[in-house]
Amino acid sequence: MEMQFIEIPEFEILRGEKAIEALYVFINELEGQRGKELTDKQTDALIKMAKGLISSIETETRLDPSSEETDLLRQLKETTMKCISDVRTRFSSFFAR
Repeated sequence: MEMQFIEIPEFEILRGEKAIEALYVFINELEGQRGKELTDKQTDALIKMAKGLISSIETETRLDPSSEETDLLRQLKETTMKCISDVRTRFSSFFAR
């Protein structure tokens, strides 16, 4: 028997929230195929993989230095360090008298 090649369609590259939404849609489609086109074991394995990808994307998003939350934390840290420096300066000049 001769091997037949199939053409693999091109997929849109998704990132962040769009990728997570697509993975949840995929999970719902898998659940719909449970016991039909896929065995329970196959469905469970694919869902576990999709949830792992979701977790990975969420972690990457939290660690992304360009995210708004990270910018807020950076600004908070800078402000806090400036205040600490100001307080140290005031106390050292106070005790130097």
